[in-house]
Amino acid sequence: MISSIIQAFFQPDYDGSSARHHGPSKRSPVPSNPPPLGSEWQRLAPQVLAVFCFLTAVYSSVYYTFQNSETILGFPAPAPEFCANHDSSNGNVCSRSDLFAFQVASGLAFLIMGGFGFFYWHIKGVHLTSVPQTAAGRCFGYIPEAEFVAVVCFTFQVWDFIISLGIPEHRTPIMLMHHTLAAAVSLAGLHCQYLLWYSFYFFGLSEVSSIFLVFMDLSKFFPPQSETAFGAFIEGYCGPMFAVTFLFYRGFMWWRITYLKFKDCRSILRSGQAEKLRPGKTWVLYVLMGFNIPMGMLQIYWSSLILTEIKKIVTGEA
Repeated sequence: MISSIIQAFFQPDYDGSSARHHGPSKRSPVPSNPPPLGSEWQRLAPQVLAVFCFLTAVYSSVYYTFQNSETILGFPAPAPEFCANHDSSNGNVCSRSDLFAFQVASGLAFLIMGGFGFFYWHIKGVHLTSVPQTAAGRCFGYIPEAEFVAVVCFTFQVWDFIISLGIPEHRTPIMLMHHTLAAAVSLAGLHCQYLLWYSFYFFGLSEVSSIFLVFMDLSKFFPPQSETAFGAFIEGYCGPMFAVTFLFYRGFMWWRITYLKFKDCRSILRSGQAEKLRPGKTWVLYVLMGFNIPMGMLQIYWSSLILTEIKKIVTGEA
């Protein structure tokens, strides 16, 4: 019985049998004309540039518009600890528009990644109909929707790393390491058209919780007054939704999908398909699997922090 439970946890039903729940597929199991290998950056460079410029434009417009404002769009003033190093001798106001602009731009990126991931996975079921539900299908299949999610993820991680260097609260070693690993993984997958099927989860669904985290971070930087609509929204909705979505998508589902990913990679490596279909690129699979371990450890660490906070709330220690 115990072995059956373990197998049910680590063996998702991705053999195609559940595709019927999403209705008949209106697309070919394999794209009829996937782009040739080696053309990735000719095709994707405009998308990367567009996303990078969009995030930069959003950040810059918010940052410079409210750089010396008493309040930003009616939000509370920044918490004193985030203005400790501000020089007000010249009359400048500590608006911390950099923190606010960062949250706005990041929130839009998370909304795109998490929203598309949720839509394609849970609503459209593209992960069940886009490629054959085999190890080779999931590892080598070309899925335009998944590629787009990976492009947004790669661009955002690079953008986030660069912007974070100028914001003390965001340039912590653990976050910079996270951005570096996520960018490297998405870059490797895009460059070799590897594991695009997994982009729906790792670059899409895993960011659903980040949408709620953006508002929680805003409330930390710009703490709401008691009994306000903003405070009620954070405590009554964003906090619980963040905990639930993070523990489900990054705590529970992360290791389930990781197990399937490792199983698929092992299968194509042992059968020789990896070298046959991507000559000289099998090392990329080992890199992608290797990066999955420290990223997974981060999920465990962050999940433990959330569970600790939940325990404090339940026991009345908060």
